[in-house]
Amino acid sequence: MNKLRDYQKEDAAFLASLPCSACFNEQRTGKTPTALETVRLRNLLDEHILIITTASSVLQWQNEYKRWLQRPCNVCIGTPTQKKKAVETWTNGLVISIDSFKETKSSSGLMQLILKKKPKQIILDEAHKIKNPKSANAKALFKTSGIPYRLALTGTPAQGKPYDIYSILRFLFPSDFRGFWSFLEEYFEIEEQTIYQGGKPITFKTYEHFQPGKAEKLQELLATFSTQRKRKQVMPWLPDKFYERIKLQPTREQVKYLKELEETYRTGDITTTGTLDRLIRYRQICLDPGLLDLRGASPKTNYVISYISEHADEQIIIFSKFTSYLCRLAEKLDTTWALLIGSTTTKQRGEFIEDFQNGKFQVFLINIDAGKEALTLDAAETTIFTDKYPPIGAIEQAEDRFIASTEARKHKAHKVIELMIEGTFDEELYKLLEQRKNETDIINNYKKYLERRNAK
Repeated sequence: MNKLRDYQKEDAAFLASLPCSACFNEQRTGKTPTALETVRLRNLLDEHILIITTASSVLQWQNEYKRWLQRPCNVCIGTPTQKKKAVETWTNGLVISIDSFKETKSSSGLMQLILKKKPKQIILDEAHKIKNPKSANAKALFKTSGIPYRLALTGTPAQGKPYDIYSILRFLFPSDFRGFWSFLEEYFEIEEQTIYQGGKPITFKTYEHFQPGKAEKLQELLATFSTQRKRKQVMPWLPDKFYERIKLQPTREQVKYLKELEETYRTGDITTTGTLDRLIRYRQICLDPGLLDLRGASPKTNYVISYISEHADEQIIIFSKFTSYLCRLAEKLDTTWALLIGSTTTKQRGEFIEDFQNGKFQVFLINIDAGKEALTLDAAETTIFTDKYPPIGAIEQAEDRFIASTEARKHKAHKVIELMIEGTFDEELYKLLEQRKNETDIINNYKKYLERRNAK
């Protein structure tokens, strides 16, 4: 028989006591059964319940719905006709990806058909996906304000900046949070920044820092409608991750390319068209000059290949933001491997996870954006990041893929290796990520701040 842990019961009771609430508990703390218990506590078991999640999590949610609520649950997958039929025959639960739900110029989506069914509760999984209020994802969710009960789930409500929380606030409380800019002006200091592009100055406003006392005000607001638990709090047996930052020396070719790029916006046959383009090229050269068809070795690739060969009995996850790099690296590996990228199908994804967990291959090459969610890979002992780039929330989610999911696995190694090219932007990027973590912690760790203030 399925049983919730005591803290899950407590959280579910709190969340169900409010018409609109949020579960900001950290990954692996059981947000899904907690969210589903709110359906039971609200006496909505035989009502239309809408769950919006990522495409990779649709089937997982269907299984959990049936397991915890013992009610039928339709899923919107397959052809447009099959998805439409799933909505038309919907009686209890319905799980749909945000991409199938939203309406865009290229896709009609199923939003209007679903809203006509008048669902009583909506559960928005991975709520940080709507952080950009101008995105089609956010605009679609804002149109669900007529659903009486709304619940947002995410372990990282602020993925890159503290103000990422705005869209979640608007989803939950549309009458209180009507405008993004008014929210920024209410809570943040306005600063003017100037960058030069093509030799011309471009001035713009930034909202990097809270106004005095406003961070505390926002934290107190979050505490009125959300839960926030950390893994260590509910699973004290979890081991700490061990971090090892490896500084690699650049090759002569890399030094040459990076210097040319800094001085002329051009190196080899590569001409950059702006600051952002130059930054991408800079990162690619640090990773592997071959990504730009430039000559020269990759110290990061050499390190990875050496590490794998020296740890043949170890299962390893390798993350990168660049799919093209993962493909190049895979060609050079002399071991068993699998590749998970944006184009990997849901079926392939499931098979790869199962095979890795069963030890059928040693190395799992994963694009950070494709593999930051819905992956349990606790057979791995080491995770190697060949490169990192904001948002910090995506990196933290990717890191958590190999955390022990049961106490039986707590004694395995939990090593995170971060590779950087010394004396380059790689080093500065790690400083930036640490700064971003401190900024987003104001939201993602708000309970810690409240507890400290209350203890004084």
